[in-house]
Amino acid sequence: MKKALKITGRILLILLILLLLFTLITFIIHRIKTNKETEMLKEAGYYNPVSVGDYSLNVYDFGNKNGRHTFVGMSGRGTFDYSIRMNRLMGGFTDENRIVVVDRPGYGLSDDTKEPLTVESVVNDYRAALKNAGIKAPYILLPHSMGGAYATYWVSKYPEEIEGVVFLDGTLLDGKCDLTEGSAIENRAAVAANKIGLVRLAKSFVLKSVTPGMNYTDEQRKYSEALNLHNTFNHAFAYEEEHSNEICDTAFNEIKTNDVPKVYICAHGFQTKEEVDEWQAWEQQECEFVGKEYKKAPDIFYDMEWLKNYRDTELQPYLDKLGNCELVLLPGIHCIYDQRPDDVAEIIVDFLDRIEK
Repeated sequence: MKKALKITGRILLILLILLLLFTLITFIIHRIKTNKETEMLKEAGYYNPVSVGDYSLNVYDFGNKNGRHTFVGMSGRGTFDYSIRMNRLMGGFTDENRIVVVDRPGYGLSDDTKEPLTVESVVNDYRAALKNAGIKAPYILLPHSMGGAYATYWVSKYPEEIEGVVFLDGTLLDGKCDLTEGSAIENRAAVAANKIGLVRLAKSFVLKSVTPGMNYTDEQRKYSEALNLHNTFNHAFAYEEEHSNEICDTAFNEIKTNDVPKVYICAHGFQTKEEVDEWQAWEQQECEFVGKEYKKAPDIFYDMEWLKNYRDTELQPYLDKLGNCELVLLPGIHCIYDQRPDDVAEIIVDFLDRIEK
C-alpha cells in the first residue's frame, strides 16, 4: 500500500513539474511573439503609444495630416484589429483627409488597466490621446457597434469637438440595454490564461484570417491576426464586458439633442427576403471558414413588416433623441464595413457633402 502511494506521489510530482515546465515555455513563447508582433506593427506604422496619464493608448494616424477632415475610428466590443479594418475602409479618403484610430484601454496595442472604465473615463481617454498626439478637433467619429455608445456620449457632452458622426451599425441605445455580459469569474480566469500565453496557444489552433470574401491584402491579414493574438483578454476588456449595459444606458441617459450632423448605417435594414438570404449566406461562409457551427437566423428576420416596425419604434427614437441623424439602410452583417466597404464609403462621401454644404 505504501509503495503504491509512493509511486502515485512520484507520478503526480512529475506531472506537476511537466505542467509547470509547459506553462513556463508557453509564457516565454508568448512574450517573444508579442514583442515581435509589436515590432512588426511598429515598422508598419500601426504602433504609436500616447500617454493619457497612468497608461498609454495607441493612436494610429494615417492619411493627409493637413486634410479637410479628421476621422476618428472607435471600435466595437471585442474588435482588437480596428486599425486594420479602418485602413481598408478609409483607403480612398487619405488624399484629402486625416484618419485616426484610437484603441481604448485593453484594445489593439493600447495598455491594459485595472481602473474602472466608465463611459465618461473612456471618452476622456480618447480626447486626451488625441490632444496629446497633437491631433486637433473637430473630428468626424467612426464608431462601430458598442463604440457608438462612447460616440453618443462624446457628441452629447462635447459637441463643439465633433464635426459629424458616422455610426457603423452602432449598438442601439434605449436606456434599458440587454447585451450579453461576460462572467467575472470566467473573465478573471481568461485574463490569467492570456498572461501566461494559453489563450494565444488555443487561438493559434483555431484562429484564421478574415474570410476570403473581404478581399484583405496579405499584409492586412497578417497584421489582423497579429493584433487578435496579441492582446485579447485583459482587465480593461473584462471590465467593459461586465459593465456593457451600464455603459450603454449611461450614454443614452446623458444624450443632449444637438444639430451635429450624424448618419446611422443600419446593417439590419432588410427590405426584401432576398437581402436576408444574402446576409445568411455570408454568415454561413464565415462560420464554415473559421470552423464554427452555423445557426440560421430566426424566422422573424424574414418578416419585413416586423423589421420596419422595429426600426420605427426602437431605432428611430434613439436617432431622434440624438438629433440631426439620418438613417441609411444597408443590409448585411454587423461588421458592414467589412462586407460592403464600397457602399459604406459612398455613404461617407455623401455625408461629407452634407457637412460641407
